[in-house]
Amino acid sequence: MKALLVLLLLALVGCGADSLVLIPGTTTRVGPVSQEKGTELELRIFREVSECVGAYIAGSKDDWERLSLCLPHVDRAAGEVRLGYQFRKDGEVVALPVSKDQLTVIHQGTIIQSGRDGQDFTVIPHDPQQVNQLYVLLIDGSSSMAEMANQKLNRMEQVKAALRLREVQDAFFPDEVKTGVLLMQFTSGEPQPVGGQITLLENRRQYLDAVSQLQVLSGFTHFYDAVAWAVGPMLDVEAIRRFVEVQDMAITVIALTDGFNNLKGADVCRDNATRLEGLIRMLKDVQEAEGTRLVRRPRVYTVGLGKPIRPSFELPDDWDQRVKPKDLCGRFAERRIDSDLEVRGIDNPSLLWIARAGNGDAFVKQGRDGLGEAFASSAARRYGWFEVRYRVDPFYLRRAFTTRLRLTSYHSAEATVRLHPSAWLDAPPGKVGEDGWTGPRSYGHTMVVLTPLLSLLIALGYVGAAGFNTRRALFGRTRRRKRG
Repeated sequence: MKALLVLLLLALVGCGADSLVLIPGTTTRVGPVSQEKGTELELRIFREVSECVGAYIAGSKDDWERLSLCLPHVDRAAGEVRLGYQFRKDGEVVALPVSKDQLTVIHQGTIIQSGRDGQDFTVIPHDPQQVNQLYVLLIDGSSSMAEMANQKLNRMEQVKAALRLREVQDAFFPDEVKTGVLLMQFTSGEPQPVGGQITLLENRRQYLDAVSQLQVLSGFTHFYDAVAWAVGPMLDVEAIRRFVEVQDMAITVIALTDGFNNLKGADVCRDNATRLEGLIRMLKDVQEAEGTRLVRRPRVYTVGLGKPIRPSFELPDDWDQRVKPKDLCGRFAERRIDSDLEVRGIDNPSLLWIARAGNGDAFVKQGRDGLGEAFASSAARRYGWFEVRYRVDPFYLRRAFTTRLRLTSYHSAEATVRLHPSAWLDAPPGKVGEDGWTGPRSYGHTMVVLTPLLSLLIALGYVGAAGFNTRRALFGRTRRRKRG
């Protein structure tokens, strides 16, 4: 009887497998985390108390409030799953500005998409990192920037208005770290500093004065060359090199254009395939350079002012190997850029290609506020660890399932974990927070739920023992009577 009770209790709480870890205060077990081979970073999904404490996420094993955010949580009633994770390389934490747009969540082989069949997910960053930054702004100065973006402002004036926004200034000049801004313009040839000489802008007054000097120049749009200069020759400029080294700065390049890379009037879209391939190869070499700390490798963000010419474009699987004209241009391969494609829209495929190779992000925006959002997002803070919370139909959480997290920009990283909710008993339903997502209850609430069950098991044990003693006593009396 006792053995049966022990087996039943183990089945109810889901213990007994050596490779599985029981999440304290719940009935959920978690299997080992499997890392995708060949990725740049380790995507560490936390599954044990010791991992959370070792990563300084929780102060101790008794820090339940922090542990509840770090450890996996499955709420079968709400159909919600929560995982804490972190990026690492060679044992060191890699802080990133990861948002929902840069993460893919895959549940049992199905990509979670917000708004589809009740699905949803969100990413919550934690532990903002204090990193000194040099922001290099590359602003398109070609003649097309003089075209009117609306009834009051041309494209260049819109860019200037966006750069003056308070949230953009706050992003470039936060109070807690040392930053600098290098403001450059490009058309043909090498980018030129605003004002005529390279000046590192170290405060808002200097920055606003430089922004006011932005102007439309002339010539074609040597966009690829401008990006190549910012991640290569720029770092050899004595004033910039000294500024970066003395302040131990990370480098963020933000390149804005209103059209296509264009070297001459006769250029067609397919001409850019070979040029872009050369730039991608250079960016990869910069990002993978041995002996260079990750924080010192320039991160490249691209911003397009206008509408995307191929709104549904996605990078091909071999994007980092070669650039094919059909992949870059689609049906526009033979179309002329000057006065044709650049009038139709932004070369968003190139923007995405460059940002992915530069471990940054790509934006295509219109208007002052849209551009401001892109600039501020490009200067976003980096974070030490993250939570992902996602929601599916509760039916799919009634048995063991796998969850895969995949980083889709900056660096490559991917990991999979298998979660095992109890087949017999749900964990206590979570408490709905102000953000609409549920969170785990405290250990005390868990015991309130489990205590009646444990009491029943203990009572059954006593009943079994009492029944045995009663039978023995009655049987003993009967035998004595017969003997008498």
